[in-house]
Amino acid sequence: MNIWGLAAIGGLVGLDATSFPQVMVSRPLVAGTLTGLLFGEPAQGAMVGAILEVFDLGILPVGAARYPDSGTATVAAVAAYSLVPLHALDPGVLLLAVIFGLSWEFVTGASTVWLRRLNERLVLSTPRWHGRPGRALERLHLTSMLLDFLRAAMLSVGGALLGALLLKPAAGHWALGSEFAAAALTVAAATVLGALISVFGGWRERWRALLVGLACGSLLLLLR
Repeated sequence: MNIWGLAAIGGLVGLDATSFPQVMVSRPLVAGTLTGLLFGEPAQGAMVGAILEVFDLGILPVGAARYPDSGTATVAAVAAYSLVPLHALDPGVLLLAVIFGLSWEFVTGASTVWLRRLNERLVLSTPRWHGRPGRALERLHLTSMLLDFLRAAMLSVGGALLGALLLKPAAGHWALGSEFAAAALTVAAATVLGALISVFGGWRERWRALLVGLACGSLLLLLR
């Protein structure tokens, strides 16, 4: 595993979520694809990222709301998935990788809250801007960004190692079949997307789009 490359991607993704530059690199779909590129498997990274993206569409990082750092968790999940031998031949590993990514979001989210409290302490402990307040504020800003980068980098590498350790025993021993794994992911993703209808105006405003989506999904199942 390219630890330094993984740490760099994880740190960049963690920074993008809030600190800098907020260009959507932290979205699971993009973060998963970038991590997959690092391991030479961009398509599989994009696949894991796309599934995790569905589960995070309803999270609105506005104001002082607490929300998971889904981008960093996606980096860890894709890296763990890529480290498992023969993962492409085992549909159960994909399902478990997604579950691990969603679980790791609780850890990354808690670390974000911890970092915000640390930044608050740094501000309160800084002398009251004697002489050159602009320079003092700039140093605080750069320090908080560095801490955010290190937080995300360590959680990406640590999560990848932990995830691979948990997923490897499942490789080659998934007894429930590919149909179960696909059905579990489909039902879970459809449930999340259905719950998001209120975000886009509710049933009264979007019932036509929902019916079209159901028709297209049913047609795809029939063609399959």
